[in-house]
Amino acid sequence: MQSLSDCFNKVHHWFSVNGLSLNPTKSEAIVIGTGARQRSEGSIDEITVGDTLIRTSESVKSLGVIIDSTLSFDAHVDSLCKAAHFHMRALSHIRKCVPEAVALSVASAIVGARLDYCNSVLYGTSKSNIQRLQRIQNSLARIVTGTKRTEHISPVLARLHWLPLIMRVEYKVALMTFKIVTTQQPGYLFDLVKFHTPARSLRSSTKVNRLHVEMSKTVFASRAFHHAAPAVWNCLPPELTNDLTSITTFKSGLKTHLYCRAFRH
Repeated sequence: MQSLSDCFNKVHHWFSVNGLSLNPTKSEAIVIGTGARQRSEGSIDEITVGDTLIRTSESVKSLGVIIDSTLSFDAHVDSLCKAAHFHMRALSHIRKCVPEAVALSVASAIVGARLDYCNSVLYGTSKSNIQRLQRIQNSLARIVTGTKRTEHISPVLARLHWLPLIMRVEYKVALMTFKIVTTQQPGYLFDLVKFHTPARSLRSSTKVNRLHVEMSKTVFASRAFHHAAPAVWNCLPPELTNDLTSITTFKSGLKTHLYCRAFRH
């Protein structure tokens, strides 16, 4: 296994080859790993890349997603919940002044879009994080429909056709996998998925286009894309994974499948 300094030296070499240099005032560094691994190897307070000294952070923001050192995404969920509560309070103030259709559009555009943005990174995150985000969605549905807190929320979500948070994450992972399998792009993700080749073919088998599931020894590793993609993909019904011709058909069938799982037990 490469040492951390070797990795940073390679980064520095890449910058040098491409005629680039790091701006210390705008550069951030983070050491990512399991809590046990970081405790065993000790903390790293700063790194040196060439002549640039960069202090490490507990979390960094990239493309609107807050990444922490253990990939728990607790800080990201905190930020997401805070922003969602702000917009939901504003929506609740004007809810009685607008029809439900308008409130639904505003809720989906302002809060729903935030819940869906880059939500594939939440695959395998803690149950508490999923529950917190689910409570956000439940509260949003109550504001839109005027449902009381004492009423059950599942029928409301079903009427709005809002998939629960955990299934929205699965939807995003499955859709990404479909695009990668059919277009073979981006290459760095396509290299991580492999089609499953059975030891012997069975005439009665209808499960084609299954993906090979990589074994993982830790929960941390099981959240990686090369494990998450086949795990989600192989749980889909054959009629979805066997037909790779139309993304529109796949998206429609996928949402119907997840909707039935969520609301039609």
